[in-house]
Parts: sequence; C-alpha cells; structure tokens
Amino acid sequence: MSEEIDTEAIRRKRLAKLQGDRSTADRSSTSSRGSSPSQPGGTMSPSGSIPQGNPFGALAANGTTKGITGSTEKLSTNSKPSSNDNNTIKKTSTPTPPKHIDMKVWEESTLEKIFKFTLKETSEPGIAFLKDVASELQDSGSEARLSTETLDQAIVGHIVENHVNNPLEYLINVWNQTSSVRRSLRSTDLDNSKKMSIINQARRLCSSYAVLCVTMPDMFGLDKAVDFVGLLLIRQDSPNAIPVEFLDLMIVRATEDETITDFIGPVLEQLSFRLKSMTMVDNYLPYLQLLQSLVVHKPVVNVLTSLPSFIPENITAPLLESATILGPFLRLSPVDSKVANTYFANSRDRPQSDIDSAISGLRAELSNVQESLSIIVDKIVRASAESRERMLQYFAITMNLNHRRHAIQVEPGTVSSDGFMLNITAILNKLCEPFVDATFSKIDKIDPLYYRKTNRIDIREEVKLDVDQQTFEQYNAQRLEGVPNFISEVFYLNVACHHYGLCGAFNNRGRLTNDIKDMEKHMHQLEAEQPKWANSPQAVLLNTTLTRVRNQVNQAQAFQHALTSALHNQAFLTRSYAFLTTLATWLVRLVDPQHQHPQKMIKLPIDGDCPDTFKNLPEYFVENLTAFLIYMSRNIPQILFGSQHLEFVVFALTFLRMSSYIKNPYLKAKIVEVLFYGTVKQPMKRYGFIGDTLNSLPLSHEHLFHTLMQFYIEIEQTGASSQFYDKFNIRYYISQIIKCIWDNPIYRDKLEQESKTRVDFFVRFVALLLNDVTYLLDESLSKLAEIHKLQGELAGKGGELSQQERTEREASLATSERQATSYMSLANETVSILKLFTKAVPLAFVTPEIVDRLAAMLDYNLDALVGPKCTGLKVKDPQKYQFNPKALLSDITDVYLNLSNHDIFVQAIARDGRSYRREIFTRAGSILTKYAVKSSKDIDSLQAFADKVEQAKTQNEQGEEELGDIPDEFLDPLMYTLMEDPVILPSSRVSLDRATIKSHLLSDSTDPFNRMPLKLEDVIPNNELKQQIEDFKRSKRSVLSNANSMEIDG
Repeated sequence: MSEEIDTEAIRRKRLAKLQGDRSTADRSSTSSRGSSPSQPGGTMSPSGSIPQGNPFGALAANGTTKGITGSTEKLSTNSKPSSNDNNTIKKTSTPTPPKHIDMKVWEESTLEKIFKFTLKETSEPGIAFLKDVASELQDSGSEARLSTETLDQAIVGHIVENHVNNPLEYLINVWNQTSSVRRSLRSTDLDNSKKMSIINQARRLCSSYAVLCVTMPDMFGLDKAVDFVGLLLIRQDSPNAIPVEFLDLMIVRATEDETITDFIGPVLEQLSFRLKSMTMVDNYLPYLQLLQSLVVHKPVVNVLTSLPSFIPENITAPLLESATILGPFLRLSPVDSKVANTYFANSRDRPQSDIDSAISGLRAELSNVQESLSIIVDKIVRASAESRERMLQYFAITMNLNHRRHAIQVEPGTVSSDGFMLNITAILNKLCEPFVDATFSKIDKIDPLYYRKTNRIDIREEVKLDVDQQTFEQYNAQRLEGVPNFISEVFYLNVACHHYGLCGAFNNRGRLTNDIKDMEKHMHQLEAEQPKWANSPQAVLLNTTLTRVRNQVNQAQAFQHALTSALHNQAFLTRSYAFLTTLATWLVRLVDPQHQHPQKMIKLPIDGDCPDTFKNLPEYFVENLTAFLIYMSRNIPQILFGSQHLEFVVFALTFLRMSSYIKNPYLKAKIVEVLFYGTVKQPMKRYGFIGDTLNSLPLSHEHLFHTLMQFYIEIEQTGASSQFYDKFNIRYYISQIIKCIWDNPIYRDKLEQESKTRVDFFVRFVALLLNDVTYLLDESLSKLAEIHKLQGELAGKGGELSQQERTEREASLATSERQATSYMSLANETVSILKLFTKAVPLAFVTPEIVDRLAAMLDYNLDALVGPKCTGLKVKDPQKYQFNPKALLSDITDVYLNLSNHDIFVQAIARDGRSYRREIFTRAGSILTKYAVKSSKDIDSLQAFADKVEQAKTQNEQGEEELGDIPDEFLDPLMYTLMEDPVILPSSRVSLDRATIKSHLLSDSTDPFNRMPLKLEDVIPNNELKQQIEDFKRSKRSVLSNANSMEIDG
C-alpha cells in the first residue's frame, strides 16, 4: 500500500511540475497572439490505415510523415487543386506579403496532426477523439480544444484511453513529427516565434512523458518496464532509433524534475550488465558509443559515479571487471581467450602475413576503444569535484587490489587481467598529457609530499628506495595538511599503473613465452618418439596426450599474439615513453639540491644526504623506467629510435654516480643494463639508441667512466646468494658500454685522468678486473677440456656405453656446453677490456699490488693455449662456445706487449715460477706466425720481451742463491716470499707483507686469517721484523762478499 502511495505522490509531483512548465510556456504564447482571425490551417491525412489501439503504429510502419505546411486550404490525399487555384497561381506575378493567422486554429490543427488525437468529434482517419478528456474539460467549464494548456492531460488520456501498447515508441514518433514541423517553419513567417514556442512546449511535454514511461511504466498501465536500453542501442539511421536531441532533452527534463537518478541509473547499470558477456569479437561498439554520448551530460556523470556499483563494497581485483559499472567497458581488449582463438586459431600453420594483418587490425581497433574510454573518463573527471574524486578513487582501488600482479608467481583469477590494466594505463597516459610536454613546464606542480597528504595509493608493503619499513612508517606518520592537486593525483596513479599494469603485462608475456617454449619442447619430444610407441598398448593414451599438448601450444600462441597486439601498440607505448621521460626528469629534479633540473642541468656529484622525499619512494619509481626500456630494447627497439633520450641518460648518470641513494644493487644493475641495451648496435644505429647521447653530453663525459668503474667495484658484494655469478653478467654490460664509447678520445683522456687522480680507486677496479679474467678464463678452459673429453667418449665408446651411461654423458655434455658458452663469452669481453686498458693506462697495471697477479694470470693462460696440454681444448665446432683460440691468444699477446717496456712487469713475469717458461713464448710466436695473427714486428717484440724476462730470471735466481735458506718468520705467510715491508694485522696479529695484504684487500675487505673486517689504514707497521729482515739480508750479502774476497785472494 505504501508503494502505491509513494508512486502516486511521485506521479502528482511530476505532473505538477509539468503543469507548471506548461502554464509558463502557454502564458508566454498567449500574450503574443494576434487578435485578428485568419484562415484555418491546412490538414493532411496519413496514407495508410492506422489501428485504433496504437494510433502511431502506422507511422512507425510507414516511416516519417510529411510535415505541416500551414497552407490556407484543407487538403486530403485524394484531393486535386481546383481550376481557380491554378488561375490564381498563373495570375500571381508578385509574392503575397506574409499575413498573420489565427494562432489558436494553427495550434489546434498542428497539435492534432502531430499527436494524432483531437478533443472534438471528427471523422478524419487516423485522428482519435479523446471523448473522456473532452468531457472532463467541459465539466470543469473549459473549452474542449487541443492546446498547450490541455496537451499534457490529453497525452495521458490518449495513451490510457486508446490503450497505446508502446507509449515510448509513440512519443518518439511524435517527437519526430515535431522535428518535421520545426523544419517546415520559415524564418520569414511573422508568427514564427509563436509557432516555435508551441512546438517546443510539445517537445518538452513529449520528453517529460517519455521519462515517465521509463521510470514509471505502471502509470501508463504497462505490465513491464520499457526496454529503454535496447532502444538507445539502435543505430541512429534506423527509423526506430531514439533521436539524440530527444534523449538530451529527456535528460534535461529528468534533471529538472529531480528524477535523473531514477531515469538514467538503471540505464547505466543495464548497459554495463549487457556488455559484461561481450568481447571485441561481439557487437560491443554501440554500448561504448552510448556511454560516451551519455557522459556528455554532467548530471548523468554524477549519477554514474554515485551508483553503488561504481565502487561496490568489498570488491576484489578480478571482480573489478564485472561487478563495477565501468568494468565491462574497461576490459574491452584483444587480451581475451575468445578474441585470441577467433583471430589467431592455428597460428602455427598460418602465414606470418596473415598473423601480422590480424594483429594490425586488432591494434587499430584497440586504439579506438582506448580513445573512447579516455574521452569517457575525461568527461567524468571534468563533470564535478565529486565525480573526479570518485574516478580517482576507482583507479586507486584498482592499483591497491592488484599488488600481486607484479609478484614472481601470480595465481590466475586473483588479479585483474592484462587487458583491463593496459586500458587503464592508456587512460591515465591521456590524463597526464597536459603536463607531459617537451619542456617540462609543469613539472613543479607534481607534489613530492603526496604520500604524506593522502593514503589513496597504498605503498606500505612496497620496498622503498633507501629506507626500511620502520623508517618509512615514522616518516609517513608525520602527516601534512592540504589536498594534492589533480596533476599530482594522476601522476602518482600512473606511476603505480605502469608498475602493476604495463610492467606486469611485460612479465606475463615473458612467462607465457617461456611456457610456450616448454610446451613446444614437450610436444617435439612426443613427436620424435611417436614412431616408437605408435603400435604399443600406450599409443591411444600417448596420442591423446600429444593432441592435448598441441592444442595447448596453439591456444598459448594465440593468446600470445593477442597480448602482443595490445602491448606493442606504438601510439600507446609512445605515450608511456613520454610519461616515463617526465618521471625520470622529476626524480632527478627531486634529488637536485637546487630543484631546478631540467631548466638548469644538475651538477654531479651531489653534496649532502639523499632527500627523504626520494628515499621513501617505492622502488617501482625507478623500476618502471628500467623495465620499460629493457623490454622495448629487446622486443621493439625501433620505437625508441625516433625519441630523445637525454633525460634517461641524465637519470642513469645521476643515480649511478650517487649510488648510495638506491640501496638495492640489482635495481642499480638494471640502470646499467638499460645503458647496455641502449648502446647495442642496431640497423642504421651504430651506437644504439643512446650511444650518440653518451658521446655528446658533457655530463656523460665527466662522470660516465667513473660511474661504470664504481659500479663494477660495488657489484662485487650484493648480499644475495647468487652474487658471485650475478656480477659477471653486470660486468659484461659494463664492458660493452666501455667498448661503445672507447673510440671517443674524451673518454680515453678521462680514463687516464681517473688512473692518476684516484689511484686507490683505480687500482681496486683493476684488481677486480684481473680477478674476473683469471676466474673466467680458468672456468672456460676447464669446461672446454671437459667437453673435449665427453665428446671423445661419446664418439669413441659410443657403442660400448649403455643407454643410461650415454644419457648421463649427454646430460653432462649439455651442462658443460652451456657453462662453457657463458663463461667464454664473458671471458672474451673481459680480456678485451684488459687489452684496451693496459694500452691506455699501463702504469695502473704495474703497481706492486697488481703486477704479480697479472703476470701469473697471463703466463698460466698462455701455457694453457699453446703449452703441452692445449690439445685438450680441441672441441667440435668451437665457435658454438664462443671459443676462438687464435683471437684469444692475440689479445693476451697484446697485453704482454702493452706492458713490455715496464721493468716491474718484466720482473713479475720472471718471478712467476709456476707457469713461466721460455719455450712457451717461443711456441706462441710460432703459432702467431703460422696463422698470421700478428705482424712480424709484434712477434719480434714478444720474443725480445721474453729475452728480457730470461735475463731478469737469471738475476733473480742468483739473488736467491745469495740469501740461501730464509727463516720462516721472514716469509710472507700467503705468498711465501721474503717480506719487504711487514705489517701486523690488528685482529689476527699475523705479520705479512704490506703489498700482499693490500692486494688482498682490493677484492676482500677482511682479515684473511679470521675473516674479521679490515681496512688498510688499520694495519700496524712491524718495524722490528722489518729491521730483522734487513739485518738478515745484510749479513747474507756480507758473508757472500767475504767469500768472494777469499776466493780472489786465494
């Protein structure tokens, strides 16, 4: 009962509102009417019969009717012009001046023709007589005449009295008739404004009752709600479509009546619900276009964002796409299994051109979808402060619920899809465009204190750049007043979205690629073994398995193509690159003490501590940049060729030079990896996409070499269990960057300067370089020897080996081959750098703490390459393992020659009792001559160097004979050589030579006897022991001198 009372109250309220609007319009119309009568307006009867139950049904069937012309003669469909009319027309030579007509007559006649009903008895076909309405008017003392004053009552009476089956369709057709009449009105008509006022009032009433049809169908005796959404989805060129102007006025009227929520809310929810089950292979476009046309109206936006389904309570990440009102729109993407299987089914058996065409088509379609979505969101954020807040809240909740998208292992069904997240990334990129400009003119609008002003984006569980969790909580607890501006809101949201959305999609594609490789490997194994089990009892089962695996491969490859079509969208990636360029610039500006970058280039190194605003940022602020550039470089580098990379280079230099600002060594390693990929040679790009910038930027000239060497040293200790192997990959990247810039004389001069001004720093770098060369060459040659042995066993004893033994040896061979290839590649590059550096700065390699280790390493590997055991390195297809013995021998020879003029190096080679032999150099010279690897001049120089070493060795042997047996306490406990400058280690109290401990500390900052931390400045000179050693040597020389004198005297 209460529902009926409420419904009746709402109806009366709406009718009262309509009556008020009508009365106002009628008073305006009546006050402007003329008093002189005019001839009656013309009429027109429809060309077909009209069922009385639905007086407008025939109009819908026959299309639009002709407009009312306002002529002075009554016409019918079968009437003919009279002869008098013709004569009048023939005799008229000048136009008749316009005359005023009786507006009451025109009003009644026109409204009758438009609405197809009258309040007077009539026999005219297609015009319904509203007897009950006419009686009600007469009983109330009013004239039973159709006018704007009686029109609203007549409309309801007609719909109810004549049982109009589809009131909304009737009102739409009436609206179309009013449009025809409006078009027929001439601007020269003296009564144009009065007529237009009547038509407009009819249109207002028509739209108001249309709203009532949608919101209160029971008012018109309808058993079920009108399928308004279905009508809205009809194409505009269809005769049954709701005109755009009609819908616009309905929204205006509903807003004025304060019924906009009841009217448009269900429409929006039904639109979203119907789209939920659709993908890009379905007819989704009308839904997207309709929403785009609706959000043009601010009241609609306010309704949309205020609906409970805009952000439902307790929503989860996967349900964002289906349970929120915008979700079905935001999930429209090629990244869908149905789309993938439609466009890329059996892609392995189709030509690549076919696949490329499908990808291109989907990519273009996705661009249109994302453009429409961006327009929709733009309208939402511009409609009102409330709608903007709700939209930002929606995006933030999406980020907060999808933290696991960037996890190492992502459980399907617990996070939002790639398509959904990529679309939001595209939308946020568009929202950021106004402040992502080439000059960074609005970069100062980004609030660095954002996280202390709002908790919108949850970063509590994210690893921070340079603080632990407790420090961050203390920092974040100091809340600040104020509300972040819109630029800051979308900036921080987009940074988060690139992390969880775009970079998450990069990771997913990488995992999918690996899964496909594993499945293909399994499939190929089954196919290879199929002849063996084709006739076995397991054939049926294995055939079923093979079919299943093939289907899995096809489906996975189809989905990979679909994901690629969304990810490798050039327009989308270009916008992301522009945004990330702004991010890189902002991060540099944040640590710039002057906060003036890029308008004024930052100066390095930076004095002072790292700002708290930077230290407390999540790591993904830096990770976004590195992940994006690495992915682009590996997969679609051409996108990077046409862009400017200055800000990325400045970013890399800043945070590698100020290495302490980022605590995670692997995050810094990613910056180095970006520089590496940026210098990889590409078609038409000799120095990669950032090589030219590195070679031309003064900031790079000043700091690049130091930053690379600094990180080469720093990466020695990462704290991870895999640090020993990780460092070689990172140092490989560094070696490639150095080779890229080596041709630039500015960098070579800078290297020499570094070796002279930062001696200890440079020596430490050289020591680590030697450690790497030593280890990598040793491992490489050892693995090659294993390969030589295993290949021989498999070839020579192949028939004698059991299946198990063969399988074991093949597995061992595969492991050794993989390791040899990796080690050999790294060794080649490290030796290449050693060759370059020993030529450019030879003095750095002949310091006491370096030279003996260098000499021992060179002699050992020269012996391995040309000595008696070199035959153990002969393997099948050595290039497969990156092993080129002639090139390696040439590089090692160059290192000898680069240092051959330094006596301390000659002495070091002579002291190497483990590997040095004169015949090894002779053998090396013969091989270099035989294969013309070196010029005769170089070979002669190598032999001359060997001669000098022989002389030095002879002298050293004579000196050792002079000393005789040396007491153990005088010998270095690590090198077993006579100490020259003994020192005491403070914790272990062991004495050893200063050069020895200095060399040790270059690669290990601990006491070698108890592993306690140790610094060179902490050692204690052992002056007493030093004096004893000097006395010992003096006494030995004295004894020898006396003996020689006695021999002479004798």
